[in-house]
Amino acid sequence: MIAIFDADVPTALAFTRSLGRAGVRTRVYSHRPWPVARLSRYCREFARCPDTADAARFLPWLEKEIRSGRIDLVAPTSDLIAFYVAELHDAFRPDLRDLLPPPAAVLDALFKDRFDAACARHGFRTPWAAHPRSVAEAQDLAASYRYPAILKPKSHVGVGIERGEVVHDAEELRHAYRSYQIPPELAAACARYPELRLPMIQEYVPGALQNLYSVSGVLGARGVVVAASASRKSLQWPPTLGIGIEFHASEDSELLDRGCALASRIGRRGIFEVEFIRDARSGELVAIDLNPRAHGFISFDIARNNDLPLLWHRLATGQEVAAGGPVRHDLVWTHAVPFAARRIAHRLKGRPVEPAPRAAVDIVNDLRDPLPSVPFLAVMLRHPGGLLRPFLRAPEAETAEPADGAQLASA
Repeated sequence: MIAIFDADVPTALAFTRSLGRAGVRTRVYSHRPWPVARLSRYCREFARCPDTADAARFLPWLEKEIRSGRIDLVAPTSDLIAFYVAELHDAFRPDLRDLLPPPAAVLDALFKDRFDAACARHGFRTPWAAHPRSVAEAQDLAASYRYPAILKPKSHVGVGIERGEVVHDAEELRHAYRSYQIPPELAAACARYPELRLPMIQEYVPGALQNLYSVSGVLGARGVVVAASASRKSLQWPPTLGIGIEFHASEDSELLDRGCALASRIGRRGIFEVEFIRDARSGELVAIDLNPRAHGFISFDIARNNDLPLLWHRLATGQEVAAGGPVRHDLVWTHAVPFAARRIAHRLKGRPVEPAPRAAVDIVNDLRDPLPSVPFLAVMLRHPGGLLRPFLRAPEAETAEPADGAQLASA
């Protein structure tokens, strides 16, 4: 039995659709009675569980379900779920345990200080960064850091959706640098890793927003790349600090090779997404993230002939895998609602509006499985002003300096 959590987010819906179409037995779990993924025609079973954000209740419950055999594998749908699976690695059956990513490799990807260290060991450049051990240390050393800089979480595990902020000098850093307030229900997730309470300090790479790239795929035994494709993030919401709302296929072989090499050496096994900035000062690819789980635009990979959820399942259960065919480069991926909000905002501001892409893959909308779109879109449209305001307030050039949200956002 494959358990799918995070049932209200696009990654869980992608797993539900992919594995359901292939006839794989799955069960969607949620603490809510009618999450988005439950409405998919491919959802065969549904069960209630504790809220995944409540680690003190969810983690013991999940361990019990795994040890009892009611759950065999857990789909890697978010940072928090990937973290839980790593923490419970020894609870899985030995034959399955050996096919999962090593816990150390998962933490090297999830925790940015460990990611920076792993990249340095393997010869991959990352932006300059500092990882103070206390607020006092950050304030004492503020004059020695490079500015502008970004204060951002070392991981979203335990911190939630906190994105970070840009500081331009030592005085701003001293004022802004503080410990994150960890919600009580997530305190258990941070108990073993108290360093997650403190932000990291990272170099602001000039021109980052115009030069964001990703390599996504899946790794088999010994880090062998089974499938991979490259893409370029062209738009995000909010424009200078947010999530990707448009991705284009990339045929950059250097990018693809570099991303696969990094994922293979650090991630070791399973689904991955590597994020890069191409540093305009040197032309060099600078690694900013390795996500050891499904990414928000995974529907793009599936449409491009890399069905990552299905490949993940086959690899994690020791099956033979076959290539899905040539990777398509004629598609564009969009997050339809904020993408449409941007077009409306441009019309209101009297700015040119580009034609909508024809061969577009959406984050959720799929005519073959339309029902999940209803609650997903309803939630997105609850506050239309919140959708439009970031685009109305954006500078005339949405890629203008000094904002650096590109380095903070996950796709």
